[in-house]
Amino acid sequence: MSTLQLLEDLYTRKVTFPDSELLRDRQFAERVVRTLLQAVQIHRRDGDPEIGREPIGTGSSFEGVKVKPELEFDFMVPIQTNLQQIVFCDTDPHVPSRFGIVKIGSQPPVQLQFKTKFCTDGRGYGFLLSADKIRKWFQSLSDQALPALEKSFPGYTFRFQQHDPARNLLVTKNKKELNIDIVPAIAYENAFLVAKQCSSEINLPKEATWRLSLSTSERDFFEKMKRVLPYNSCHLKCLQILKYLRQNDDQLYPSSHFTHGLRSYYLKTALFHLVMESPPQAWAAGCLEQQLREMIKYLIDRLGEGNIPHIFLGNERHLAITQWRLGVPVKFFRHTKANLLKGVKPDTMKQARLRLIQIRDKLDEILRQHLK
Repeated sequence: MSTLQLLEDLYTRKVTFPDSELLRDRQFAERVVRTLLQAVQIHRRDGDPEIGREPIGTGSSFEGVKVKPELEFDFMVPIQTNLQQIVFCDTDPHVPSRFGIVKIGSQPPVQLQFKTKFCTDGRGYGFLLSADKIRKWFQSLSDQALPALEKSFPGYTFRFQQHDPARNLLVTKNKKELNIDIVPAIAYENAFLVAKQCSSEINLPKEATWRLSLSTSERDFFEKMKRVLPYNSCHLKCLQILKYLRQNDDQLYPSSHFTHGLRSYYLKTALFHLVMESPPQAWAAGCLEQQLREMIKYLIDRLGEGNIPHIFLGNERHLAITQWRLGVPVKFFRHTKANLLKGVKPDTMKQARLRLIQIRDKLDEILRQHLK
């Protein structure tokens, strides 16, 4: 059996969900979250931030690259507050890269009760909206709304657990489990700030930092690829197969740093970079093996350099390719350069790189092991 046949066999048998199954579960997850957001309105008090009723689906389940076996669905829930100004590192060097702070006005109608409940003292910045307080507030409202879910979906069991920065909802029926991650988010032009704090040492209260998310633009990137690349192109298969290999590599190699040291997000970023840098025909259906090897090579090279550039943040080269800007604010392309490998231990990068070289050199053998 050729390498291409092995890849196609793995994809069909082990990697992808049937379209109808994933669509059905995704639509069910959307109904659950809409019901939850309807119910939390009852428990929200006057003066609290407004909570959107329409969730925003993000991540692999909405990008068409979900990989078996987990059924996970990610949603952002837009919240709104009055008199807010959002500040990033382009205008204030004290704000960490890839984060923002939300200033709350000091004049009426902003009430002292709001400041106490939702803000923190910004040490010279005035009152800043606290990601930690917003997260806990939304968590409390979600807990109160749980009976409404049980009433609306008889036969299902619902249980919340915290999965920072998201509120994770476990939905179970007949031993089948769905994971739904729900995170409060603040809109900024065509981007969002999600309630996840910076973990680095900074000169600001950590709870006042909100992580910048461009996940809707990443979702749009996948939509754009459908229109730009050839019909039935191999880009989705490439990413899904590589995600599967990463996700399951520790079954073949228990100490795998490919599984335990590298995030799936790095693989998606590799695909984005390669699609922008190669002609559309390079992703034709028959190029699956070649392009998978190109993605592995990209990761090997970047791990050797210790740098995977963010697809948008600080990526001024991206500005020259107008079709891939996707509405991302231009300021973010001129943002402080973001290296996704910053903070990854050198030995982790070294070991992950060596493992990827092994996978590259013994691809057929590894595919056959996964197919057993």
